[in-house]
Amino acid sequence: MSEQREPQPQQRSWPRRLLNRMEVNRAVFYALVSRGWQFVSGPVTMLLIVAFFSSELQGYYYTFGALVALQTFVEMGMQVVTLYLTSHEWSKLEIDEQGYLIGEEEALSRMRSLAALVLKWYSIAGLTFVGGIGIAGYWFFQSQPADGVDWQSPWYCIVGLTALTLVATPCLTLLDGCDQVSVTNRYRAFQSVTATLVVWIAISSGAGLWTSVAICAVRLFWELWLIGVRYRRFFASLLPARSGPGVSWSEEVWPLHWKLAIQAMATYFTSSFVIPLMFEYQGPEVAGQLGLTWTALMTLQMAAYSWMLSRAPLFGSLVAQNNLQEFKRVFWRLFQVSTQVLIAGGTLFCLIVWILQLLQGTELPESWSVLQPLWDLVHKLQRRILPLFPTVLLALALIPIHIAQCVMAYIRPFKQEPFLFLNTGSQLVTGGLVWYLGKTYGPVGAGWGFLLTGLLLTIPGFLFILKRFTQKQL
Repeated sequence: MSEQREPQPQQRSWPRRLLNRMEVNRAVFYALVSRGWQFVSGPVTMLLIVAFFSSELQGYYYTFGALVALQTFVEMGMQVVTLYLTSHEWSKLEIDEQGYLIGEEEALSRMRSLAALVLKWYSIAGLTFVGGIGIAGYWFFQSQPADGVDWQSPWYCIVGLTALTLVATPCLTLLDGCDQVSVTNRYRAFQSVTATLVVWIAISSGAGLWTSVAICAVRLFWELWLIGVRYRRFFASLLPARSGPGVSWSEEVWPLHWKLAIQAMATYFTSSFVIPLMFEYQGPEVAGQLGLTWTALMTLQMAAYSWMLSRAPLFGSLVAQNNLQEFKRVFWRLFQVSTQVLIAGGTLFCLIVWILQLLQGTELPESWSVLQPLWDLVHKLQRRILPLFPTVLLALALIPIHIAQCVMAYIRPFKQEPFLFLNTGSQLVTGGLVWYLGKTYGPVGAGWGFLLTGLLLTIPGFLFILKRFTQKQL
């Protein structure tokens, strides 16, 4: 009789082993697909903008996006609060085979209470955005020479669509907190791809600033589909009035929210503030150059941070279960991987800009004349992005931003927020330096403002907070 052997485990393929080594689960994979698609498709979008937009129109296009980012002043960090409160309740809940939310009655009651609270908050935020930021943006553009750019109607439409998107925001955050990140990230990947295709069609057909409206419309469509179709039963579970305990605004939400609100508003000065600043002091053309470069770099930074952000529900659940050893293991591994991705991506981007500068003024051989239209477009691109030196400064400035975000991702699952004074102070100092240096020295001054604050204040301060927090845990 032959010896019976035990079945051997199936060996995984090398791509699967590589993804596991890089801590890429399904949620991270779809997040990277979304960000990766933006980064890969970005050069095509950049070339289309250069080919079909004037330099002034390019400036308006990116300034539109920077002003829409002012929604952080009406949202005020509620998304982060919602995410972590939801993740703590999720440890006692689950979604059944039919798609309904079930579990402990107390946790389900608290989830319903939280959903009602944040939906009211975001409904008010949407109305505030229309009445406040919509009007403020109108007066900002009205004070500038239009240079023949028709911006009024697109701006009104963008404001309205953004307000509707704000109302949908808490629903997606509830899903993320309930560990549905792999699904929501998959839809965000669909959203990213379809939005890019719509953008390419809109730009090439001469839509101008209506391209921004199309982006908002695509985003709203996918979010409503996710809420009203894919997870309709999940949200139906949250509609009945709660019959047990609820989330206390004064004891659970407000102590964390007011700190996050101040920081969220201050964060604008290290993200989008620099583009309207250049628009005001350097003109639409320089704002367009900086907007194109900064958008590409921020896409890279958000792609690197996807490793952390997609694991936020897991972090909250591990802390709720007091499984701190596993929490620390996963966090530090993700920090290493995400930081390496950020540095490699930033280096590659700067290398591309350097190559474009080397090609400036060169002519194609006569035998390659068939490529002349593309070559002319490359030369045009060289004038529409920032030169190498300010690009390097901005790329280096991403590292302090990433470190600060990772430290916050480590501590916030414990429902603690020791970052108020440091984060707010560093953001305001950054905004002040960027404003002071940027209005006089342009993008180079703005780059130094970002980098100096990051190296001298952000990195030392956040690492000190992390060290003190970990020592208290011992």
